[in-house]
Amino acid sequence: MNNANSASTWLKLNIWQKLAIAITAVVSVTSCSEQAVGKPDDTPYLHAASIEQINQQTSYTITREYIGEIAAKQQTRLSFEFGGRVTEVIKDSGDAIKAGELLASLDVELLNIRAYELKAQIAQVEAQLTLNQANLARVKSLISKQYASEQNIDELEAQYGVLTANKDALVASYDALSYQIAKAELRAPYDGIVNERIVSQGELVSPGSPAFTVFKQSQQEITIGVPAKVAASLTLGEQLPVTIAQQQNTATIKAIGQQINPTTRTVNIRLVLDQAQQNVSGLITRVAIKQEIAQAGYWLPLTAITDGVRGQWNIYAAVEQNSHFVIKPYTVNVVHTTDSMAYITGLDETKIAIVEEGLHRYVPGQVVRAAGAEQ
Repeated sequence: MNNANSASTWLKLNIWQKLAIAITAVVSVTSCSEQAVGKPDDTPYLHAASIEQINQQTSYTITREYIGEIAAKQQTRLSFEFGGRVTEVIKDSGDAIKAGELLASLDVELLNIRAYELKAQIAQVEAQLTLNQANLARVKSLISKQYASEQNIDELEAQYGVLTANKDALVASYDALSYQIAKAELRAPYDGIVNERIVSQGELVSPGSPAFTVFKQSQQEITIGVPAKVAASLTLGEQLPVTIAQQQNTATIKAIGQQINPTTRTVNIRLVLDQAQQNVSGLITRVAIKQEIAQAGYWLPLTAITDGVRGQWNIYAAVEQNSHFVIKPYTVNVVHTTDSMAYITGLDETKIAIVEEGLHRYVPGQVVRAAGAEQ
């Protein structure tokens, strides 16, 4: 009966009366909730920071790459010693050659004719020498019978000396001509590769003009130019990493120059590859050389550095205080960087704790806790 009366009374209320009753109910519920929750905890929340201790170093090592070039130890410009017309070209650019193999030859027809002529002249003188010796023997036999004079012997002996000298001159001319005929064939001085063919068949060449350039591929070296200070830190026999056509290798220092190149102001270094590689002569290579710089400083991650005012760099030191840490900024100098690390100077401490990452989440003077430590 009471429920029916209540429903009847609610229906008789207007809209404004219903709204006032609803607001009063919400306020009552909120007040009860606040009393149930009670007063909040007064302990402040501390952000966790990744803290690392870094120690001072007396020096740092940097690696610099110097551009070098693959070069053949033996590279020769071949030419004919005597002039003539090229009758045959056997090898061309890029061909492999063996020591003593024929590369090209000259026309020697006229030389052969001259050689036959000299041989005939030599034979003629030899016949005259034979006759001279026969006459000399005959005269000597007549002297014993007093049918010839000593003068005849002197004349024949003098004639023998002249003929002998003529023969020697002809033989020398023939040998020189034979040498010229032999040198009309251009042969490889060693096993290698023809880098360039310059002459062509039928061409008339002069003495000493280049005909081929060849190189010895099995003995390739790397030549680089480095500053004199870097050259002074290197030693003979030292191994250095090299990169050739994106392939890693090592090379041993074979020679260190003792004179500065007036054009590049560098010292030439020659290296020999430790593992045999067939490379194209003239190929560019990179040689990595480490240098130790004597300067006190610290290695730390790049994430531990943030930019400061006027182009300066800052780090955040973590100063321990009551089992927590206070952020303290320091201005530092960055002297060298790698892909992930930086070497800095400007700190007086021998060791210091720093925030190593996430510096954008902290401000100087903020109290933080070490990552992993309890709140």
